[in-house]
Amino acid sequence: MTDSNHWQVIAANDFKRPFAPTVTRVQQRWQRFLRLFGIRENEPEEENNDDVEMPDTMEFDRKPAVDALNHHFEEWIGGKETVVSFLIDPPFSGTDDIARDWAKQQKWKLITPPDILEIRAVDIDDWWKKQTVKNRWLIDDLTRYLLRTTDGLSFIRTLLPQMLNGEFGQGLVVCDSWMFAFIQRIWPFRFSRVYCFAAAGPELLQQVGIHATEYSLRKLAARVRGNVGVALAVWPIEQDKDRKLPELPGEANDVTAFVLYSILLHRGLSGNLLHEVLPMVPSDDLNLQLLQLEQYGILRCNESQWQINIDAYLAVRDFLSGRDFRLDVF
Repeated sequence: MTDSNHWQVIAANDFKRPFAPTVTRVQQRWQRFLRLFGIRENEPEEENNDDVEMPDTMEFDRKPAVDALNHHFEEWIGGKETVVSFLIDPPFSGTDDIARDWAKQQKWKLITPPDILEIRAVDIDDWWKKQTVKNRWLIDDLTRYLLRTTDGLSFIRTLLPQMLNGEFGQGLVVCDSWMFAFIQRIWPFRFSRVYCFAAAGPELLQQVGIHATEYSLRKLAARVRGNVGVALAVWPIEQDKDRKLPELPGEANDVTAFVLYSILLHRGLSGNLLHEVLPMVPSDDLNLQLLQLEQYGILRCNESQWQINIDAYLAVRDFLSGRDFRLDVF
């Protein structure tokens, strides 16, 4: 890597989210206090935004991030151990796309996830034979290997021990940060070789195309918890006086929280699978929640899959935090 490349891969336990300037932290605490009483107050505008430059797109050049993966995994790739490494993927961060680019460059096999029938049958051997893996492999989204239901967890409980014992050879597993937190809670085994990209600071935000004052970049980095993808989505909206980030409806309740958490945990669910994950919620109530959250810009339905909108992610995370849900650390 070069000095101009600010992408860095680190041990997940070493992840530290950026902190906002002191004045901004005080403002944020005041805003949270007001929200407890249902009071909305516009955040004060920054004094100087003259040199703000909008990124052309929410996409960014992934090659420097791929270079960072190459640099970090160089010794591991050259080794002979059939060990598995994990790469944590915060929502909308683009880590899964980066990993796919990296695997294609390395000529690693992209594994096809099991369908819902295979997950319920827990036939690991038959599923793996279909992969026709000769050497090394990539699982690009571990959330697609389980369903948070009674019969939807056995597959991952069976797969992980075999994988970690080296039965499938050397591989890289990309796992959503929320799902990884959930798996750690339901499975007492302590994972090793778990990595992530370091949180984006002002330098990396500039590298992906966001140009503003040092203060603005520090504030943005803290606001999005160092997530490049969220930063690229949020920044243009926050700078446009005619637009605003989505907010949850005032009547959002515990059912709303269960719906959002389930969709976030699985990175999207169909209506039918959401009913299975939340059997205690009546169908009418669930459908009403989905439609209302869609109207408020929190959710979208994409090819029959309900998903969180990227510009609503921060609001959803804050809402779940206020309801004492188990959060990721990113």
